[in-house]
Amino acid sequence: MAALMRVEIVSPEKILFSGDAEGLRCRTTEGDVMFLAGHAPFLGALGTAELAVALPGGAQLRFDVSRGFVEVRENTVIVLTDHAEELTA
Repeated sequence: MAALMRVEIVSPEKILFSGDAEGLRCRTTEGDVMFLAGHAPFLGALGTAELAVALPGGAQLRFDVSRGFVEVRENTVIVLTDHAEELTA
C-alpha cells in the first residue's frame, strides 16, 4: 500500500475535497508538479488547468482549477483556488 498524505481542495464557495490521497498532480505557474507523501515543503501559484487526486485503491478525482495557490507542509497538501469544479468521466 502506498504512503498517504492529507489533501484539502478549497474554493470560496465550498470544500471540494478533504481526505487522504496517494498523490496530487497540478499545474503551477512554473510547470506541472506531482506531490507524494513526505514531499518537501512547497508554496506555489496555480495556473488554469486540470488537477488530479490519486485516491487509495487506484481511483482518481479530477478538477478544473482556475488560479490560486498550493501549499505542502507536514504531509498535507492544501489547494486554495479562485474557482474549481469536479470533472466527470
